[in-house]
Amino acid sequence: MILFAYIWGIFKEALAKKIILAVLILFSLIIFLILYFINLDSVEGVKTLLSMSGQEKFADALLDFELYIISGVPRFMLLTLFIILVSSFIPSMLREGNLDLLLSKPISRTKIIIGHFIAGILFVFVTLLIIIGIIWFIISSKTGIWHTQFLFSIFWLTLVFAIIYSTVILFSTLTKSTIFTILINIFLYFPVTWGLYMLNIVLKNKSHVFGAAVEFFVKFFYYVFPKPWDVQDIGEALIKGLQVDSYMPLITSVLFIIIILSLTILYFRKKDY
Repeated sequence: MILFAYIWGIFKEALAKKIILAVLILFSLIIFLILYFINLDSVEGVKTLLSMSGQEKFADALLDFELYIISGVPRFMLLTLFIILVSSFIPSMLREGNLDLLLSKPISRTKIIIGHFIAGILFVFVTLLIIIGIIWFIISSKTGIWHTQFLFSIFWLTLVFAIIYSTVILFSTLTKSTIFTILINIFLYFPVTWGLYMLNIVLKNKSHVFGAAVEFFVKFFYYVFPKPWDVQDIGEALIKGLQVDSYMPLITSVLFIIIILSLTILYFRKKDY
């Protein structure tokens, strides 16, 4: 019960900091752009053209389009915004006075870290539920094709954020700095994990293109670091009904979350504030 009350308190902090207002402004902008670019006439024209090759082809193309809206640059911008919005939670908690008051309450340090993690995940999940739900409803209502599987992207994007958020919590606990936490995690998300993701694709297609030493170096760090880009690829493949060659990136990324959170809890419990 205390943990739930603490999580609710973090949400109230987000409200007080106008974070929710910033997210609502983002919602409005996204909805406006969708309504502007996806008008009924253009949708009907594309639908008529693709329907000549069959309704199934149009449905598949529409699902690809829906996934395209939340992939690539838009996904990177959205997750970057989430990193910026949540990176101040723990540094704010660790300020002198705030932490003393918190530690005086009957809640363990382990639950404090877990509470922040759960609160951040729920915050992003609700945000994605609204954004992706609105995108899905607008496109589906205009085309008459309701891809319910597209809504599963909410869960996959939340999982991708959870991978990143575990390092956000770690670095914000270590440094107590919002700015440093934002910079290091954006750098970790892009270009580090993205670069390793691209290099791994190159190695799969062209083995030994870099030489044995470089190939070992790339593979070593690829397996050590989290794999948010690979996890998103797995999610999109499952949504499209395609076969997934390997769930290794998903498994290792979940293990990464557990290890990073465990290290954060260990440090926070032993730290003398």
